Amino acid sequence: MGTIIPLADYELEAVDGVPVAHLSGEIDRTNSAELSQRMTNAISADGGGLVVDFTKLTFIDSTGIRMLFELGAELKRRQQALRVVVPAGAHLGDILDTVGLNQAADRDPTVSQAVAALTSTG
Repeated sequence: MGTIIPLADYELEAVDGVPVAHLSGEIDRTNSAELSQRMTNAISADGGGLVVDFTKLTFIDSTGIRMLFELGAELKRRQQALRVVVPAGAHLGDILDTVGLNQAADRDPTVSQAVAALTSTG
């Protein structure tokens, strides 16, 4: 069952040992810090990284974008990787391209592809 954070739903699961954070709804200044803390806490010391699933995300503001860059930097510091799931053709993918998220995270169209990328390199 997901945890309700104002405007967003957060659910964490492990897929093949990789933490996957499923986020839906809206990420903005009212919830990005708490979401960031929860996802940072989900990172395993011996894992390959973290997958953030935006398949059901409806809105993200600049604080949410900054959260992704900070998560990417934290994972890089741990010699791990951040992978973001955005379905092919989704407008969010264009936004993430525009802000240069590829500097902090790789993007995949499905959770299974993101997990496979982390388990094949981790």
